[in-house]
Amino acid sequence: MSTPAKNAVVVPDGPLPMLPPAIWESREIREAVAAESPGAVVAIARKAHGLRQDELGTLAGFSQSAISRLESGSNIAYDMRVLRTLQRLLGIPAHLLGLTDRTLPMRTGEARRLAGGVPEFAGLDNVAKDLVVGMEGKALMALCASAVFGSASPSGGGITDDAVSQLLVLRRIVNDAHNFRGTGALMPAVRSMYDFIEVLRRSARGELRRRLLGVGAMYAEFYGWLHEEIGDMRGACQWTSRALEQGQAADDRDVVAYCYVRMAQLAEVDGDDDRVIGLARAAQRETGASVMVRAMALRQEARGLARAGHDSCMSRLDLAAQMVLTAERPPSDEYWIGYCFTEHHVAMQRAACWIELGANRQAIVEYEDVAQRWGQICPWEQGVHTAKLAFAHAANGDVEQAAECGYAALDLARSTGSGLILAELSRLEPWAGSSGINELTETVTQMR
Repeated sequence: MSTPAKNAVVVPDGPLPMLPPAIWESREIREAVAAESPGAVVAIARKAHGLRQDELGTLAGFSQSAISRLESGSNIAYDMRVLRTLQRLLGIPAHLLGLTDRTLPMRTGEARRLAGGVPEFAGLDNVAKDLVVGMEGKALMALCASAVFGSASPSGGGITDDAVSQLLVLRRIVNDAHNFRGTGALMPAVRSMYDFIEVLRRSARGELRRRLLGVGAMYAEFYGWLHEEIGDMRGACQWTSRALEQGQAADDRDVVAYCYVRMAQLAEVDGDDDRVIGLARAAQRETGASVMVRAMALRQEARGLARAGHDSCMSRLDLAAQMVLTAERPPSDEYWIGYCFTEHHVAMQRAACWIELGANRQAIVEYEDVAQRWGQICPWEQGVHTAKLAFAHAANGDVEQAAECGYAALDLARSTGSGLILAELSRLEPWAGSSGINELTETVTQMR
């Protein structure tokens, strides 16, 4: 057997051995956890296994530079999908990486209700947790049938009284799954669930039919969002328009208002700032829309105003932040539009608006403040705004820092499969002549 070269990557043939429990109780681990540094915990576990950064990267499917940035505390250290991969590979107790309480909150009885009659999930105490981490289309459809009919197949009886509620719980699970799984992994499942709800709606009557129409609209809107992420703008527009029509037919004002917000976001891709502002204002005029949806509409209006060069965008963001902080959040496991929208999302948009206004230094300051709470933002959105931060650094003359942020955003694009991150990174092309940016922009071009 030949001896590997000194710097050759050595990949173990089988699973890594379990580390002694004493490691997780060591002073180094306690200090890393106290400092909220998951990257440091990963570094300790990696070294305990005797792995170099490039060897761990090969095992996990990441680059050596990604592992290096993670361990040094860059944004990727708070990407839950990356952390879960490394947690399982290295055998790190989940709570040491802050993963235990980042799953979908669900009552135990609700989880068991959803698991009833589905052999794959029988006996699990936390169905939602496992679904969010590793959801497959067939298993999700089995849960869909269980939620609606009370068994694994429609033959189990008629629609249950709480079928709509259960479908909304599943919609929330899918939304959380989007934080951990690539878009391609979710699209077939989301489309199947939409079609399933459509079949139910056509055979239903009265109030049940109206409610199923509203739930179907929520799935249609999400399916449109997934199309946008993969760069299919035609599909995104078609499905968002379908969601709007169904929301109007269901008289669901939140769905209608949010579809206007989504249409404003799609208009932004087309560069039509007037349409962005007009659609965002149309969302705010929807009587009966929730405070949270109106706040999201205000945020989008601010985006349009900033792109048009109006600093009045900041007053819109101030109002949106105030509304988010004072809004009541229903204590429910069901999906409702805006359930994961926080003041941090408003703060990120404020930084993004400063970039549109040409105040790149102010944008960097705003982003540095938001970065202190980066772990509360889902990975794909971290990636989009990390790419925006890279642009701000480049426009501010710090190309080296721009490259570092750009590569962090690229890692998030790879882990989430989000084309929105790549689209944002393409804005760095004017600096492609710089050595640090050239390779980055070439990689982005190849991936798009």
